[in-house]
Amino acid sequence: MEMKLRYFGQLQEATGKKEEILTDSFESLGNLRSFLLKRYPKLNHVHFKMAQENKIDIDSSPLRGNLIDLLPPFSGG
Repeated sequence: MEMKLRYFGQLQEATGKKEEILTDSFESLGNLRSFLLKRYPKLNHVHFKMAQENKIDIDSSPLRGNLIDLLPPFSGG
């Protein structure tokens, strides 16, 4: 399965990319997160949320989307 990952804000700096396509298989968002933390060690220093098909989801959720967004912390004002 092909999935598109999009990186936002400081996550672009940590990965050196705005987006990429992965063809690997992952059972859950948590498995994908672990893969990305190993691939891009700088991500270990950034708190981020992940969204599937434009909806923020938790790590234990099954990976079911073709579009995954990595989102940095938000602040409001």
